[in-house]
Amino acid sequence: MSNTDLRATNQFNQTGFSTGGLGNRFNNVSPRGGVGSGFDTQSLMQGSDNTAHLKGKLSNLNESIRQLQEQLNTHKKEVQILRSEKETLESVLTMKCQDTRKALTNELHRVEEEIKRHYSNQHAESQRLQQQLTSLKTDKTALEKDIIRMQKRIEELELQIGHDDHDDR
Repeated sequence: MSNTDLRATNQFNQTGFSTGGLGNRFNNVSPRGGVGSGFDTQSLMQGSDNTAHLKGKLSNLNESIRQLQEQLNTHKKEVQILRSEKETLESVLTMKCQDTRKALTNELHRVEEEIKRHYSNQHAESQRLQQQLTSLKTDKTALEKDIIRMQKRIEELELQIGHDDHDDR
């Protein structure tokens, strides 16, 4: 293990990222290392294993961060797609509502016009029938007058005939 690795490990341990005593093993190590610094071959092997283990953990953490970042990006894309779909659906629904409103308004106007036309036809028919009724009443009155006049004429003629018959005898 080089001096730079030992310094980095000491700094790592000083920042509070100790993984079970690494700091205690290397507290007595001088920056230059050496035989008189109090570290033996067994400590060096364990330190190397722990450093490798620490590098593995860092690698695992970096991999987890990378995977989480990928998942976050994927979820962001999904949210963006869902927002886009929502906006599309809203615009489609708005257009359909407008189309339906226009269609219903047109249908309402058509039905109103048809009702007006039927009402106008009904009114014209009613007036025509009313005129015919008035005409028929007038004709009836005229006929009644003619009947009364004729009945009087018949009575006059009967009286004349009756007087002529009596006179002939």
